[in-house]
Amino acid sequence: MKVRRILILFLIVFTFNNAFSQVGLEEQSAYLDSVLVVLESPEKIDNPSVILSIIDEQLNLKNSLTSKLKNQIIQLDKDVYNNELFYQRLNSQLDYEKNIYASLIVTASRLRTLMYQNFDIFSFDNLYKTYRQFLYIKWLTDYRQKKIMRIKALKAEIATVVSTLDSIKAAKNVVAEKLGVEQTFIKRYSSSRNLIAQSYTENKEEEVSREIIKNNIDSLRTPDLTAGENETTLFQVQKGYLMWPVRKAVIIRYFGESKHPVYDKVTVKNDGLDFCVPKSSKVQCVYNGIVAKVVKLPQNKFSVIVRHGSYYTVYSGLDHINVSQGDMINKGDITGGFDAENGDCVLNFQIWLGTEVLNPYHWLVKNTKNNKK
Repeated sequence: MKVRRILILFLIVFTFNNAFSQVGLEEQSAYLDSVLVVLESPEKIDNPSVILSIIDEQLNLKNSLTSKLKNQIIQLDKDVYNNELFYQRLNSQLDYEKNIYASLIVTASRLRTLMYQNFDIFSFDNLYKTYRQFLYIKWLTDYRQKKIMRIKALKAEIATVVSTLDSIKAAKNVVAEKLGVEQTFIKRYSSSRNLIAQSYTENKEEEVSREIIKNNIDSLRTPDLTAGENETTLFQVQKGYLMWPVRKAVIIRYFGESKHPVYDKVTVKNDGLDFCVPKSSKVQCVYNGIVAKVVKLPQNKFSVIVRHGSYYTVYSGLDHINVSQGDMINKGDITGGFDAENGDCVLNFQIWLGTEVLNPYHWLVKNTKNNKK
């Protein structure tokens, strides 16, 4: 189906092993750039809701990047200004030292002339005066050598400052070029978003999937609230430390109600987090549990519900599954995944306490580089 070709035909599988949750804005944005190559072939867009979500998240990333780059340019401008002031100060000191050095040469030359003119070997007074002049000339010579060393040191320091200035200006040019590229992407994505929104048609399959999952969670509720009490406690203390269910993932839709991507007065609800992931991704169980149910969703998708005492984790949108109902599953085990040639490569991850839906973002280990919520 078209929707299954939207992302996977253009996804680039990155070689690094860390999840995108653990890298910076640049890597996440570069990944979404590779996903949004689909915008060059608009006829392939069959699920505009997903594409709009990806564009919106990418625009957020790009705006953060441009803000970061602008701050870098401001700092580089300050560095240029400070180094130019330092350069001027060093040049003033160099001119000052050169003038002193020149005056020392003139003074020493005059003293030598006077000493030779007035020298009288038979005059004790002249001999004593000449000796004192000789000592003074020696002091001048030593002092002049110190000035020579000082002048050389200043010239070396000036050369270093000039080299530093060249490096800072080169770095500023690189950052400015990056800023221009990001601003071009922002204009392009904003324009593409407007075009997609104009021809937007509502996709009801996501809402159907949401109701199917909710009904299955309701059916799994046990009247015995003490059942799995130990498992419940063990899972509860993992809040803020659960592993991400997918490696190399970028969150494109967050938990709760948010503004509709097209209609200003309409809100949409998400019971979990939506991750945009590369093709062939494996989906991992975030903690030890039992597979409570495997659910068939529209468009030949699957949802795996894992019980952790009174808690449930839900992994939806899978192209294939690796577990069956009743299986014991450990943290890091594969629940399912996305195919190399099929799938829209969007995972919806949810956490429930009984029939109460929770915000998964607060349960997953946080990324210090991009902690948005």
